[in-house]
Amino acid sequence: MKITYTLITFLFLLTFSAFAGKTYNGYVLLNDDTKIEGTIQMLSPTLNEVKVKFAAKNGETTTYKAKEVKEYGFKVEKWNKTTRQYEMMPITYSRQKVTRSPIAMGPTNVLIERQITGSINMYNHYVERNSEASSPFMHFIYVQLGDDKLIYLHKKNYKSVLKEMTAQFTELSTKIGTKQYGFKYISKIVSTYNELETGGMASISMR
Repeated sequence: MKITYTLITFLFLLTFSAFAGKTYNGYVLLNDDTKIEGTIQMLSPTLNEVKVKFAAKNGETTTYKAKEVKEYGFKVEKWNKTTRQYEMMPITYSRQKVTRSPIAMGPTNVLIERQITGSINMYNHYVERNSEASSPFMHFIYVQLGDDKLIYLHKKNYKSVLKEMTAQFTELSTKIGTKQYGFKYISKIVSTYNELETGGMASISMR
């Protein structure tokens, strides 16, 4: 089932307190392409982007800085209402260059969550907002076509950016900005494009 990025963000921030401090089986991929398996501890939406608190299978613990890691990933248990079963959902963080550091005076080459992987990648990036106790994190969305640089999406540019990225599929491209193809449906638009690009869908369907 596909859901909008706004719902994903809401659920993520709503439940993060339950995940913070917990550890999950996962891996880190270092700059030299060495892949190490072990457990990863959740810190916070922003601290997860600047460092990885990791324990290898041999028991050795290390806190990696973002500049030392290409990617890390783990799986969390999620309830599927359709199948009425728990399923393991993969979470992947990839190092990317962003416009704002997650933390004050911090780095901008950081590890951000890659929500969708495909011909177009979609990323979620969080920035601390200490002045707003009721809403401590700002959420930024980035998209990436192939190996191109990330593009920050917002309400003023998403239509032009996504129309250009999806231009080869006119039926999808021309609907961007219309009902059910608006800003809050970015994840659905990206997923639909990726499925069309791989031949996974015969027609446009915003399920």
